[in-house]
Amino acid sequence: MKLKLSLIGILVTVLFLGGCQQKLSHSNRDSDSKGVMSRNQNVTVVEQTRLNTVDISKVNSFNKLRSSTEGLFRLGKNGRVVNGLAQSYQMSKDAKTYTFKLRNNARWSNGQPITTADFVYSWQRSVKPQTKSVNSNLFDGIKNAEKIRKGELPVDQLGIKALSSHQLQVKLDHPMVYFESLLAYPLFAPQHQATVQKYGAQYGTRANQQIYSGPFKLVKWHAGSASRTLVPNPYYWDKDHVYLKQLTIVTSKSPAQDLKDYRSGKVAEIQLIGKQIPENKNNRDYVVRPFSLMRIIAYNFNTSNRSNKKLINNRNARLAISHAISRRRLINSALKNASLPPKGFVTAGLSKNRLNHSDFADQQEASSYVKRNAKLAVKEWTAAKRQLGIKSATLTLLTPNDMISRRVADNVKTQLENQLQGLSVHISSLDSNPLAQHVSNGQFDLLLTGWGADYPDPLSFLQAMTSNSRHNYGHWHDADYDRLVRTISSNQSTDAQLRWERMLAAEKQLTEQQGVTPLYQQADSFLTNPKLNGVVHNISGVVEDYKSAYWVE
Repeated sequence: MKLKLSLIGILVTVLFLGGCQQKLSHSNRDSDSKGVMSRNQNVTVVEQTRLNTVDISKVNSFNKLRSSTEGLFRLGKNGRVVNGLAQSYQMSKDAKTYTFKLRNNARWSNGQPITTADFVYSWQRSVKPQTKSVNSNLFDGIKNAEKIRKGELPVDQLGIKALSSHQLQVKLDHPMVYFESLLAYPLFAPQHQATVQKYGAQYGTRANQQIYSGPFKLVKWHAGSASRTLVPNPYYWDKDHVYLKQLTIVTSKSPAQDLKDYRSGKVAEIQLIGKQIPENKNNRDYVVRPFSLMRIIAYNFNTSNRSNKKLINNRNARLAISHAISRRRLINSALKNASLPPKGFVTAGLSKNRLNHSDFADQQEASSYVKRNAKLAVKEWTAAKRQLGIKSATLTLLTPNDMISRRVADNVKTQLENQLQGLSVHISSLDSNPLAQHVSNGQFDLLLTGWGADYPDPLSFLQAMTSNSRHNYGHWHDADYDRLVRTISSNQSTDAQLRWERMLAAEKQLTEQQGVTPLYQQADSFLTNPKLNGVVHNISGVVEDYKSAYWVE
């Protein structure tokens, strides 16, 4: 899904210091007060969905590549950017040119050196239209990336250049205040051209049809398999701070079986589902982790059903749908977890104002539009029906075919039908491939989907809803919104407070118009073995990293 039909740190500010050398601190493991390392350093954890590829140009969920892939930077604790394959870098006075120095001991998992040519090849491969990377838009802001994506320029015009085997230059169209944290995303990691060409269409579909730049390498896995096994990369530049001997990631069998495996010590962490959450809240191993992921209802403004198209394009109808839904009831009844009611489209905890340290979500000015207001919902729904000359309507809500999505859809259906007289909601739940096809073909009225931040800045959310965004699945269009986001994107060297205010204005425009209807910010509950230390968890981007994980006695 970007849920995004894909998943995807805290705000790191770029200081516009002319020509200064930036040396990022090394991520040593914290001192451990719970005991000494145990002899057994094998860890098994459970995740909810399977991995289909390790081709970083084509993967949807980069979090699944968190331990085997490394680029110039990594995200450490609390979203802090730490050095990866980049030993240091320089930034120009206008913050539009970066020069990175790669580590001399950077090596692929087969022992070959990692060079700047591997970065140039990787970025060009991801951006060129023929690759069909679903995340190529994340390169926008790097010089010429958007024009290359659209086929207007050749890929060799991308703003990346190998000055030498270890000196890499990157040019931007404009300053990007989140650029370093963006580069911590696996999408921006290197790729080995000879390996890509050797395996062709099979590249990245099996453990041995890829080589790895990160602290671990895959040794047992094929596309769609229920588990994968990783071991330390023997040539990793920081191998002395990789402690696990084996990391095994298995796909959930069922919530009951996962819990049984956790209690028997077979797995180190599981996600709790449904009634398991209240039943385990007092367990000392219980942990809640919020994510920068907003589940939403997307409207298809171009749906082929003419009557429904008129309804969806009626603002009163969209406002009525939003005001009819109690997010707290949805969370308590359908999710039964620690998810958070929305304050707008942008999630809480993602980004703070540099001047007063206020959370962006707390400053969103249109929060009343994403809260239940029964009387107002009825008034807006009545007005919409009068304006359209209808007495009833039936809308199809398209959802992923997983237990949580089905529960959410059922709850939304019940609330809307009970509150809005004459409205019927038909639920259509599809597996991932037919779901993606239906979305691509515009075969839906309403879509239960979501958006997760790829980098720790409100713009990561706001850009997704512009008219030309491939993730604007319902083709919402608002000229004022597009203008605001375009200004924010292209003029990031302006005053930080002015940029912040423009982002708030764009978010207000989106929420007041209900271009999408936010439902909840995802927060999941886990049981985690307290003897597993050193795992890095973040709210956005790569949210889990086992590089420096270790067991204690």
